[in-house]
Amino acid sequence: MDFNEYYAEHLIKDRLADLYAEAQRDRLRRLARTPHRPLRVALGTALIKIGAWLLRDDYVSPSAL
Repeated sequence: MDFNEYYAEHLIKDRLADLYAEAQRDRLRRLARTPHRPLRVALGTALIKIGAWLLRDDYVSPSAL
């Protein structure tokens, strides 16, 4: 019976080590990846910038007053 408990403990430790290593790799992979913005956010930002550029002559900036 002692051999079976020892073997089970060995298997569990190996499995936990594999899971920890996989989690570490996954964390590093996510950190290395550049955060992406959804298309709708990028499109909305671009439309706001284009609108501000088109209206740049119609409005006086507060710093110019």
